[in-house]
Amino acid sequence: MLALGSTAHAVTLVSPSGDPRVARYQVWANAAAMPTPTGVVDLVLQTCPVPISDGCVLQGAPPTIYLGSTVRTRATLLHEIGHAFDAQRLTDADHAAFEAIFGDTRPWRSASNSPHEQFAEAYSLCARHPQIRAAYTAAYGYRVSPAQHRRVCALIRRAGARPATGLAPAQLTG
Repeated sequence: MLALGSTAHAVTLVSPSGDPRVARYQVWANAAAMPTPTGVVDLVLQTCPVPISDGCVLQGAPPTIYLGSTVRTRATLLHEIGHAFDAQRLTDADHAAFEAIFGDTRPWRSASNSPHEQFAEAYSLCARHPQIRAAYTAAYGYRVSPAQHRRVCALIRRAGARPATGLAPAQLTG
């Protein structure tokens, strides 16, 4: 098992198989401009074990992020870390606040381009670019204006400043 140290209040990515390539991903996690989940997250550099995506996270203790060869990017890693952050830090009120920013009234986990996937895209964008100057479009139908982006990043910072809410029940998220 390879574990790499991380900065205070940052996630520690661990390779269950001792894969030294995890060091590159830890650097990306440490550089995130947003708070990260606390504690350990396993990182497996293989395709998601179920055919939902080449990258996914299995929530559990600890969460496990899978990154297949086609999605080993900083943006995708931070998207999956966003799912782990959601499970550990966000409350139902945070979910509602995120949805209100976009006028989205669907359930958090709903069909096609769900708010929970859009949140993971938002987390990734905030972690890489805490400020944007123009509207930005990402995967899962996520489109954000600079004003919306400021509100989303502020929501993430507030959630990160609170104690962890705990882990979500085991589930797979793309």
